[in-house]
Amino acid sequence: MHGILLVDKPEGLTSNQVVRAVKKQVKPAKVGHSGTLDPAATGLMVVLIGAGTRALDYLNEHRKVYRLSVFLGEETDTDDKEGQVLRRGDASGITAAMIEHVLARYRGVLDQVPPRYSAVKKNGVALYRLARKGDFPDVPARKIEVFALEMTRWAPPILDLELICSKGTYARAIARDLGRDLDVGGRLERLRRISSGPFHVQDAISMDDVSHGGPELIRERLISLADALAHIPDLPVSPSEAARLMRGTGVTVPRGRFAAVNASAAAGRGLLKIVSGDRNLVILVRPQPKGADILIQPARVFNMGDD
Repeated sequence: MHGILLVDKPEGLTSNQVVRAVKKQVKPAKVGHSGTLDPAATGLMVVLIGAGTRALDYLNEHRKVYRLSVFLGEETDTDDKEGQVLRRGDASGITAAMIEHVLARYRGVLDQVPPRYSAVKKNGVALYRLARKGDFPDVPARKIEVFALEMTRWAPPILDLELICSKGTYARAIARDLGRDLDVGGRLERLRRISSGPFHVQDAISMDDVSHGGPELIRERLISLADALAHIPDLPVSPSEAARLMRGTGVTVPRGRFAAVNASAAAGRGLLKIVSGDRNLVILVRPQPKGADILIQPARVFNMGDD
């Protein structure tokens, strides 16, 4: 079994528990995921099955959408409600206008310091492992991008927000920093992932579906790799050319074949996708000029003919 499965993770489960539950239904296929959700968070998990586990670097998940609730008036060591309280403040005097003023600082390209309890690594060790030992090293800020951050409700002390951000953004850190800017402290109260790139939680199955629907339901709801990689332009090739690419050999093709292909990819700055008629073979190739023609070199071969 090969492809992408969308799962709506409930509160209380770790991302690894979701992966194990899916693996139980589809073994011996490999199973992974494209991005961790904290146990207290809910929403979309993009689960990778079989050859899908090798497609992670090629998925279009740059933009993620979250709905989050921030508790203003309390800061914790984990930046959420699970941690030890470090400070408390009075948020009763905070107005919507004050919040809007501060939110403006969190739109665009930002430098964000990850939470002390996170999977970010310092000298090869995850920060949360160091934190559990009482070790809190200085961690450099990382570049993130917030495309949109809008207040949807302010009912003190709970602030509801909708966030559209780049991969690698920590909603917990935004909650923490908003609280500091408002000088009352803040932490994450609730978090739900709505979408990741083209994948939406409304298309996801529940954990009950995973457990009771079994492999038949999973296969029915599986997104093929060809569809998951739809953002990569298609390039037509002959069966003999596909066979050579599958063996790792480059193929020279006339420039005219690129007429209907994305211009940036045809110029050699991106990838192209080759899909067999039965969709059991997907090859990603990287084009580069070769005299009057174009040389396409295989970058990744997904052969699903053994399914």
